[in-house]
This record gives sequence, structure tokens and C-alpha cells, in this order.
Amino acid sequence: MKHRTLEEVTKIAAIEPIAKKEEPPRRARLERLADILSAYSGRIRLFSMMEYVPVRERVKLRQDESPLSIAYRDPQFRQDGLAGDRLGDAIQFFGLSMREAHHLFCDCNYSGAITPGAVASRARSLAQKRTLTQMWQDLRQRLGW
Repeated sequence: MKHRTLEEVTKIAAIEPIAKKEEPPRRARLERLADILSAYSGRIRLFSMMEYVPVRERVKLRQDESPLSIAYRDPQFRQDGLAGDRLGDAIQFFGLSMREAHHLFCDCNYSGAITPGAVASRARSLAQKRTLTQMWQDLRQRLGW
């Protein structure tokens, strides 16, 4: 095998620019959730003290008038694969960690009145956050692994 410099390889290789990546489903879904919640004018209810519920039971949590039940009413989410309005369904569909789900859907993190706009704001901030998996993929791509 003949060793070549980077300049020689780039002259020989047929390099095409990388197409723009599609928006990650997590980000798009969380932003859509935020839009749906912002447009919602009714009362919204969050889970109370969900951190004290065992994990096996926590993923089964559901509540009427919760952000999850509001999201499940959206036909686009159901078509995209949202299986139900339980916490476990939302964690899987939106790609959330248990900590992120707690931050978004538990009432202990909100001071004062809980409004759809406040929950939407948190969903938008989560949408902008890069996951560890995304950071790892970016690093691998930059290093050529």
C-alpha cells in the first residue's frame, strides 16, 4: 500500500459535498409539540411528584389535559408513531431521557401557575439542546471514523 499525503488523496478522490442533513426527528417533534401547546387555550395539568413513582409505574403514567394527551390528539403525531398519551410513549417518541421528561412534564419544576406557554417554552429549549448521541456522531464525523 502506497502512503499518500492528504493533498494527493484529495486531488485523486472524487469528493462530493455532504448534503444538508435532515432536521433530527427529536428537534422537529419537540418544536411541533411546543407549537401545539402554544396554540392550546385550555387548562393544562402536569404530573405531580412523578419522581417518587417507581420507574416501572412512571412510564405508564397518563393524565387528562396533560401535554401528552394534547399531543396525542394531533393526527400528525399519531401518524408519525406516537403510540399513546402515556409518559413512556412520549419518552420514546420525542427521544427524551427520564430527566428531560421530568423537567418537562412534572409540576415540581414550575413555580407559580402552569400555562401551556410555559410548557411550550421548555419544549423549545429541549429542542435546541443537543443530545450526547448527536455530539458523539458529530465528533466521529469530524474525525472521519
